[in-house]
Amino acid sequence: MTYFAPYVDASGLHLPTYDDILQKRIEDAKAIYGQDIYLANDSLDYQMISVESLALYDVMQAIQYAYNQASPLTAVGVGLSSLVQLNGLTRSAATYSTCDVTLVGSSAITITNGQVKDQAGNIWDLPTPITLQAVGSPPGVSYMLTVTATCQTPGAVVALVDDINIIVSPRAGWISVTNHSPAAVGQDAESDSDLRERQALSVELPSQTMLSGTLAAIAAVMNVTRYAVYENPSNSTHYGDPGVPFEGAPEHSITCVVEGGDIEDIAEAIYYNRGLGCYTNGDVETVITDGEYGSITPIRFYRPEYVDVYVEITLHKMTGYTVDVSLLIKAAVAEFINDLGIGDILTVSSIIGVVMGLNANPLKPIFSITSVLIGKSPSPALSTADLDLDYKEVFLGDILNIEVVET
Repeated sequence: MTYFAPYVDASGLHLPTYDDILQKRIEDAKAIYGQDIYLANDSLDYQMISVESLALYDVMQAIQYAYNQASPLTAVGVGLSSLVQLNGLTRSAATYSTCDVTLVGSSAITITNGQVKDQAGNIWDLPTPITLQAVGSPPGVSYMLTVTATCQTPGAVVALVDDINIIVSPRAGWISVTNHSPAAVGQDAESDSDLRERQALSVELPSQTMLSGTLAAIAAVMNVTRYAVYENPSNSTHYGDPGVPFEGAPEHSITCVVEGGDIEDIAEAIYYNRGLGCYTNGDVETVITDGEYGSITPIRFYRPEYVDVYVEITLHKMTGYTVDVSLLIKAAVAEFINDLGIGDILTVSSIIGVVMGLNANPLKPIFSITSVLIGKSPSPALSTADLDLDYKEVFLGDILNIEVVET
């Protein structure tokens, strides 16, 4: 190609390549100083021209970047966050995991700016100030208090029962800490791809089908992270009959499964977009009162149920393999599992793809995979069979449940 000035037409933005710019600069130099000027690769003049051409090409790339920021399909980062505001959307910020922990002491001490730690080394902040309360009667009096601790690390930090049991900021009279229930897992900041998907759904609000409109409305609710909507338009509840999405789905109903978001906001999104007379199925129920007519309608939906995943990856080490690779594998697999949607299938082949993708050079891998076993519990033995879910279940990935065997 030959150099041309940047322009925009019906097919989009057109820019010259680096080679186009370089050749144009060489031709201009010869036109000024004569055709016999020495401009081979080893000449100082050529080096200067190539450096300046690269700077001009960088400007062209900045123009391309700015042009892409005009569409939600190609915009990234802050530009995408600004564009989706036109659809009434806001990028979901990272949230923090929380967990109820029980503190035990020998006296009614007050703890200020207390911190505890889990087995993975994550620090959790306690409310401040807090005072242990007397439990029982003398002579067996003890002092306890259950509070909600917040993880300092944003995102999906998992803490299982009894994982949070280390005191980081000791106080006289504070004996122990533990958690009797798993943590409510936080979420990473919404990625560009997830935000684009939510923006695409949001424009379906005035769609031709009420099901698409309901799905789009739920997706637009602030802090909603994962969701699924099932419709049963039939007179049957038997899975396998036409239109029945799962066994036991009520007749003429929709079933919404929603992770995150405020209950009232989710209920309103369902209420204003469901079909007339459509039954809403679920075990989370709230009442919506129509402001104009005063009618009272119960709206129901489900929160997802979490299913632990256990993974055993056996690999063969090659040149370049280091001890840190196993940690990267665990983190990547856990992140992939936590990104799966409600009711999704977890396949062994997908885990193999995630792990092998950590090889920077596929032609010179630093490890190979000899086997991958998965399961919903550590026993009975894990297997190579893919894992499926119930309609309201979602997989939960934890690096503590992922084992890498090196050979």
